[in-house]
This record gives sequence, structure tokens and C-alpha cells, in this order.
Amino acid sequence: MGKKKEEMINFKKVLSEALADNQMESLIPSREYTENERIYMQGYTDALADMLEDFNAEYSDFLENTYTPSLN
Repeated sequence: MGKKKEEMINFKKVLSEALADNQMESLIPSREYTENERIYMQGYTDALADMLEDFNAEYSDFLENTYTPSLN
């Protein structure tokens, strides 16, 4: 497996774990949060979910373009 592919797999893993941690924190808070903190956390969680969705949608294109032999 190529280095870039390994890095992308690791990125997806870290992103997925961060999303899961944030979702869990929203469901079972480790402390009391202010309303502003809850709003921020929800926005951050939504952004992570969007990033993961985009990653999954574009990953095959990334692999195709990265590993295509080229004479350039």
C-alpha cells in the first residue's frame, strides 16, 4: 500500500473517531455546557460529518487521480 493511501486511510480513521467522540459527548456530556458551547459543539460535529461525507464521496476519485501513471 502506498504512503499516500495509508495517510488517507489514517485521516479517515481519525476523522471518524473525532466525529464519534463528539456525537457521544453530545449524547452523554462529560460536564455541564453553556448554551453557546452546545451550539458550537453541534456546529463542529456537523462540520466533521460533512467532511467525512465529502471524503467518502471523493475518495475513489482521489485514488484514481493519484495513482494514474503519467508521463509528466
